[in-house]
Amino acid sequence: MSVTTGSDRGSIELALDRNVCYPMETVKLFIRTRLESPSYPLLCVHIPQKAEMESIHMEDVDDNSLSVYTKSYDGKLLVIPLDKYLDLGGKTDITISLRLNTISMNHYMSFCVWMTSEIPEQVNTFFSEPKGARSIDLEVKSTAEYMRYLPELYSYDDFTNRFLMMFESFWKPVNQQISQIEGYFDPDLAPDSFLNWLASWVGMSIDETFPKERIRMLIRNAIPFFHSRGTAQSLKLFLEMYSGGVVEISERKAHNMSLSGVMGLGDGLALGRENKPNTVLVDMTVSASELERTGFSKDKYEMKINEFIRSIVPAHTVFSLTCKFK
Repeated sequence: MSVTTGSDRGSIELALDRNVCYPMETVKLFIRTRLESPSYPLLCVHIPQKAEMESIHMEDVDDNSLSVYTKSYDGKLLVIPLDKYLDLGGKTDITISLRLNTISMNHYMSFCVWMTSEIPEQVNTFFSEPKGARSIDLEVKSTAEYMRYLPELYSYDDFTNRFLMMFESFWKPVNQQISQIEGYFDPDLAPDSFLNWLASWVGMSIDETFPKERIRMLIRNAIPFFHSRGTAQSLKLFLEMYSGGVVEISERKAHNMSLSGVMGLGDGLALGRENKPNTVLVDMTVSASELERTGFSKDKYEMKINEFIRSIVPAHTVFSLTCKFK
């Protein structure tokens, strides 16, 4: 097969839902790619022998309308015309489910992905990985790990081996979660469903309208946020993270100057009108798309912002909010 490819023709990332599996198990191959050049619009995925494709899904594309060309080539070659679904520079995620009808011996299976300009023609007997392609290996084991805990006389018993493989398959997702438990406490890696609980660890009450990426940012900045809690700096940080807009905060700390009575210069005296002490003025400019994101009316959005401000400013302060939508 004559194919040339390179990193300048497509950004490709690969991942498997597991690193080790047994024969007859189902695994998922995850591909994240970007269409970087109109000259190389085709995504090629080589699936090795004994791996049978069960389904393929592309983000934001209906499975029934996804065009995939398949060719037999030392296994199977999938070709997806990305230019049919993506604009130049567009990004997408592809998930391929595979069942391993593989041989009962320890070995590795390699999955290869690359971008090209035309559907490759079969010219060789064996598949050769193109230059610049991305590949990932999957270890296939023929012997259950639990066999090592049994007496040696069971080591050649095929029924016992397959019986234990079944239990290992059931427990594998749980074991993987335990082995990767630290990722659940990282705001950048934790699953979306875990974020609200993780936020409660740092004393934050997260509203359901928060976008997930902003929740992660807020949790990541929890320590500096609490170091300055109750200040104009922390209020500005929180409101900008929630709204994605521009926030300006003014603090009034002094009384108006009065010519009657005792008068003296200092922090407790100010020139102007309505300089009520312990008053905070919040001026926000928010994109109109925020209303579409939250599904709120302008009045309800301002009410929600008022609730957030009240939960952050000191109890003895008075505040007023001006919210503009552009």
